[in-house]
Amino acid sequence: MRKVVKTMHALPRWIWLIIIVLVFIVLVLALLYFFQHRLIFYPTSITEDEADMIRSQHPEAEEITVPVTDEVTVHGWLLSNVEEEPSPLLIYFGGNAQEVSQLIPETAEIEGWSVLLMNYRGYGLSEGDPDEEALLGDALMVYDEMAEREDIDTDHIVTMGRSIGSAVATHLSAERKVQGTILVSPFDEFLHVAQSQFPFLPVEWLLKYSFDSTDIAPQTEHPLLALIAGEDEIVDPAYSKALVEKWGGPKESYVIEGEGHNTIHLSEEYRARIQEFLQAMEEG
Repeated sequence: MRKVVKTMHALPRWIWLIIIVLVFIVLVLALLYFFQHRLIFYPTSITEDEADMIRSQHPEAEEITVPVTDEVTVHGWLLSNVEEEPSPLLIYFGGNAQEVSQLIPETAEIEGWSVLLMNYRGYGLSEGDPDEEALLGDALMVYDEMAEREDIDTDHIVTMGRSIGSAVATHLSAERKVQGTILVSPFDEFLHVAQSQFPFLPVEWLLKYSFDSTDIAPQTEHPLLALIAGEDEIVDPAYSKALVEKWGGPKESYVIEGEGHNTIHLSEEYRARIQEFLQAMEEG
């Protein structure tokens, strides 16, 4: 034993430095692996007082709750912008840091369609914790709940997803009957986005969430509208275009120049393209 201790103490300083660095790297990678959900999901909840304020400011917004497990219910807001029923429906899935009640004012400007803004688990008034399986599975249950309503025209349901929500909307579009899909700042697979954000890490070994639409997109036969931010600093436009190229149905995509990942929705072109697409779906 004394010989072993003496041998360890006899190691050159540079070897000790290498050992310390390697241990540090392993610890960092382990932390990134086990806590990566905190880098991917930024759930923003709201209090009941904040919800009451939303209710008072937007009495036209109907609250929707969908039980997704025995213990968890997800929550959203339904805005009806139509005069006659049954209504065509746009189902919206947000980005990884988006609490969707903030979109109620601009959603009210969409003409001729009801719009459902659903919060993921842990966001808004939705219960539980978000992860990939939950987001994808809950989307199907939300669709099924809305499709049972007599005031919804099931022949005219369009899904819409932004950023990470594009993977959710694409998944739903492949699993249920939809008329069209709108994707904002989409990506083909989340691995590419993570690698671009953390090029110095072995992301392909660490990433637990795939959000991969590459196999699903070619199977879809309905129309796609893709809106891409020309100056997107999170999702490289090349990843958006890669998904569009794989889409199996009719597709149109527009690069909105001068806008970034978090500002694309401020563009007049953004709103106009969405309204035009929805009008075409309603007439189709």
